[in-house]
Amino acid sequence: MPRGLPRAGALQSLRLSAALVPPWAPHTLPGRDLLRARPLLAGLESRYGGRPVLVRGRRGPALLVLSRRDALRVLDEERDVYAAGVEAGLEACMEERPFGLPADVLRPAFIEIARGEAAELTSGVVDFARLDARWQRVARRCVYGDGAAGDEELTRLLTGLTRAGRRRARRRRELLSGRYDTRILDHLRRAEPGSLAGLIAETPGEAESRGLMQAAYWLMGLGVVSAALMQTLALLSTHPAHRKAARADPEHLRACLREALRLWPPVPALSRVTAAETHWYGTTLPAGTPVLVPLAVHQRSARLPYADSFAPEIWLNGTAADEWWARPGCDAMHLTLAVGTAFLAAVLREAKPKPIGRLLSPHRPIPHSVDLARLRVRMRQTRRKPGRS
Repeated sequence: MPRGLPRAGALQSLRLSAALVPPWAPHTLPGRDLLRARPLLAGLESRYGGRPVLVRGRRGPALLVLSRRDALRVLDEERDVYAAGVEAGLEACMEERPFGLPADVLRPAFIEIARGEAAELTSGVVDFARLDARWQRVARRCVYGDGAAGDEELTRLLTGLTRAGRRRARRRRELLSGRYDTRILDHLRRAEPGSLAGLIAETPGEAESRGLMQAAYWLMGLGVVSAALMQTLALLSTHPAHRKAARADPEHLRACLREALRLWPPVPALSRVTAAETHWYGTTLPAGTPVLVPLAVHQRSARLPYADSFAPEIWLNGTAADEWWARPGCDAMHLTLAVGTAFLAAVLREAKPKPIGRLLSPHRPIPHSVDLARLRVRMRQTRRKPGRS
């Protein structure tokens, strides 16, 4: 096999860029399937023996990592070699463990907040808009305290700021950044006990600018989980056996949430940027080269017997432990999963989700993309046994 990195042709690069490179394009857009390039990726992997491929982009070449071995290299090497890309979204927020803040001490308070907000979702029809509104309240209360519960503009500003940053819209980002920073400073300065803002205020040496970034990381990281929460409810509504197990066992429910994140990852492609000159198969890449790992494709690889199935058991019986993409996350990710699981448990304790429509079915493969706007479940109150509180 010749040395050096293969280069994708112009048409291949166009197709790959449309599917994987624009990180701001969510996989949940109607009619959009970010895995539609999977046959092309499989062909590239077979043709080049799994070597990474250089893909042409508008801002220069990007390295597309196709094999497990090379993905582990990117994730395991020192951070002075591969820095998290700005496009990484949840992965960048949660993996970086910003400033080492001991946020796990807030777990009990965060769980109580999640339980309280979830109580509003135990009757009627629950769609993504309704669930997202409650979960964003959870995120704002966890980060800034109860005083930020109703500050919906704060969430809208952060969403707009994130999108502007990813699209390199400098002028819009500067405008939104000023409005956003001004708004959250008041929330941070209140330093409500039991919130991340309160913990930041108690942390020695935590400068105001670092506090702003810390809070932004957490608000973004918590907020993006709402899609997985809606998807988990929808999956449980169509899989009665897993719904029953999830209602009885918090670990099974946590596995269901992790499975929704596997099936529809909020970060379809992990993003890195070379912080120093790197060498790949005889080719030298300069600093500043984007490196992309198509996580969605690896998690739905054709070699996995459960690739397109709802299989929470893989997180319980050790099956997923053999996969690099299922490695234990950082403390922040564990905390987010704990709060999300408590939120779902509070809903399921009072009601059973029943499916509306046929987007998902236990008798068909799980689709690679799903329109969140079309996901809906009907909540039916559970019958309580006599004497049970």
